[in-house]
Amino acid sequence: MILSFIVLLQVPAQPQPLAPRREITDPGTIATNQRVTPAGVQSVFTDRVFGVRFGRPGEVWVSIHGAAYRLGWRDNAMLGSAAFDGRAGVQGIAIDPVTGRTLVTSVGLLPADLALSRTPGSQQLAQTKVVAQLTAYDGHAVVPRWTSPALGDYIVGSPAVAARANASGHRVVVVPLSANDALAILDADSGSLLKTVPLGVLPVAAVVNTDGSVAYVTNLGGPKPGPRDRAARQCCDPFAELVRVDPRGIAQPGSVTRVDLVTGTVTKVIPVGRHPTGIAWDEQGARLYVANGNSDTVSIIDTRRDFVSGTIAVAPFRERSIGLAPTAVALSPEASTLFVTLGGANAVAIYGLPGGRLKGLVPTGWYPTTVDVSADGHTIAVGSLFGVGSGVGRPLALTGRYVHSYRGSVNVIAEPSEAELAAYTTSVAQNNRLTLRTDSAGPTLPARANAAPRAVPERPGEPSLIDHVVYIVRENRTYDQVFGDMGKGASDSSLLQYGRDVTPNAHALADRYVLLDHFFASGGNSADGHNWLTQGTETEYPMWPLYTGRSYPSEGVDPLAYSAGGFLWEAAQAKGKTVTVFGEYAPSPQWYSDTIRMNMLTQYRDSQPHNRAFFRSRVAKLYNTRSAIPSLDRVLVREYPGWTMTVPDIVKADIIIEQLREWEAKRAMPNLVLIILPSDHTEGTNPGWCTPQACVADNDLALGQIVEAFSHSSFWKSMAIFAVEDDAQNGVDHIDGHRTVALMASPYARRGTVDATFYSQPSMVKTIERPICERASSARTKRPTSHLTAPSSRGSRSTR
Repeated sequence: MILSFIVLLQVPAQPQPLAPRREITDPGTIATNQRVTPAGVQSVFTDRVFGVRFGRPGEVWVSIHGAAYRLGWRDNAMLGSAAFDGRAGVQGIAIDPVTGRTLVTSVGLLPADLALSRTPGSQQLAQTKVVAQLTAYDGHAVVPRWTSPALGDYIVGSPAVAARANASGHRVVVVPLSANDALAILDADSGSLLKTVPLGVLPVAAVVNTDGSVAYVTNLGGPKPGPRDRAARQCCDPFAELVRVDPRGIAQPGSVTRVDLVTGTVTKVIPVGRHPTGIAWDEQGARLYVANGNSDTVSIIDTRRDFVSGTIAVAPFRERSIGLAPTAVALSPEASTLFVTLGGANAVAIYGLPGGRLKGLVPTGWYPTTVDVSADGHTIAVGSLFGVGSGVGRPLALTGRYVHSYRGSVNVIAEPSEAELAAYTTSVAQNNRLTLRTDSAGPTLPARANAAPRAVPERPGEPSLIDHVVYIVRENRTYDQVFGDMGKGASDSSLLQYGRDVTPNAHALADRYVLLDHFFASGGNSADGHNWLTQGTETEYPMWPLYTGRSYPSEGVDPLAYSAGGFLWEAAQAKGKTVTVFGEYAPSPQWYSDTIRMNMLTQYRDSQPHNRAFFRSRVAKLYNTRSAIPSLDRVLVREYPGWTMTVPDIVKADIIIEQLREWEAKRAMPNLVLIILPSDHTEGTNPGWCTPQACVADNDLALGQIVEAFSHSSFWKSMAIFAVEDDAQNGVDHIDGHRTVALMASPYARRGTVDATFYSQPSMVKTIERPICERASSARTKRPTSHLTAPSSRGSRSTR
């Protein structure tokens, strides 16, 4: 256990945090194909919002990345603030019922002058350089009264504090140490560390009873795996933590741990749903309410016998959706109403208790993850991670809309009347393009027996002209970086970095087929993007993110990142379709070599005549690509590596084209082909690697070769090719930092057009699913793209 028993030394003064704004004249794009129309009074911050709690009347406390705020919510007055070095804890604020102090968890830098020789566990802390801690601020001012010892590292959860001293003589506060799988028990008056208790995998939220004798803590990853449990590592390193998984390779349901705070021992482990993150305790009624983010449920635990006595299904819509993501819960003072934040629907669901009947939905900012109820029960405060969408940033010395210029928000919402709640509920359904269960109209029409085949069937289950989909995933570019020079559509040449001279094939595809100038990546980085592209949805785990110190779940290496709804290839297999995957979502190779890349490029340049079989055999000696996800492992091309820059994309194209020749010889091609083609990620200006322009050119040439080969094949007449970036984090854009490059080619594609319709990554997934493997929808989209249609007069011609 990584612990320190020395109070953190004073760190240099931090700059004053910027005041939140009320009016936003430049809202960002909600890149999940939803609208956001938040209710109540809004305050917008300069980063993600992690925690919110009501303080004194008319006040809320808010924690964001790097700061805590005391805010007069009625007039948006900043009554005080405190800066810290790192990120705030997840749902990381509690109000001490005795002293009125505000307790804020955060992760900060380890002081450089902390003596290693006198600090237990400090060697590990020095390696991480970030430590989890708890600070108590005066309730009437933002003045720190104490800061805890260095409790753990990387990430920390939500604190909970008792009202009375327990049998040990201490009035306690508990803190989940999310990266260390432990619970810290501290003295609430002094901040001194009393005990640490080992827990399950990734504890997030805690509650404590009034007398401080018992705590309940959610474990997102459930209990630690036993010797007979099916388990998978969270990353590719030998020291990575093992997580219990189901036969699909997806993390098993989580758990709630009961802890005796006097003895510091675990007395019960209670199974709940997948990804429990939020918890609220009706102590008088002996009921715990637990939000299960990856099950779309709320578990009800009877605390007299410590078992799940009931479950509330979070299913307000007629569509069989996944990814509503209940992330946090709060109770009204009399425990007659339960408020549940739905990260995936940008809403708060209100349930009547004890029956669990849905009263209605209230719209919030983008991805709410924290909620509190005022002392009188007439107002709620909701914190949303992404709030109003991204703003302006200046990465790489370019100024424009930037995906990581976060603007989280807090909305304080008065108790609505019955009519207001009905209107709010309708608004949430409309914002998500979903149908309320109370609506008379059904969500979808049944397939028609006599429907004529279409490229994208009008209704699920109807015949399609598309038998083969090739799905190419590239890396990190914004629209304007590549297409700023298109001269049509919404393009800004001032932000151009990789124009027609570097990416002629991407430009040719956009010119010949359709220019999608309002296509958006739904996530902000690879840990988000590859999940959106392979699952059509996202869990809260990469959103917060909760993987810090555990993994980077960009390429199928962390079972906690996978949606319970499963994967695109899994759905195809379930429908009897064939699948081949060239590296996408497979673990990245453990070694990385600029020398090998340079040697391959030299051999490629000098090989005359060009011998694709040689390069395939060369790469086969380096890689044997496997996955811990069984459905993916069965369809991986072994010699094609997962995400790596070591092998040039043009060499990877050789492997793919050689495989296509084998399919031609057999007259059989898989229905779904996934390809990772990452060289446009670049290595920046790292010595020994290709320049950014050369890396992107390598990617573009490979893309052109692949499209040329498939479009000249015998399978072309029933094929659609899609190419998309996993995210847009490596540049800026004049419309939004999520806007990215999306391409397609098919005999059934529209020709020479600009499509300004709003699309996002789930739109592309839905378009692929409709002809191949229609399944349950993400909460984020119900609409496929519309740029595949009947064949044009030139529809049978191949791409050159």
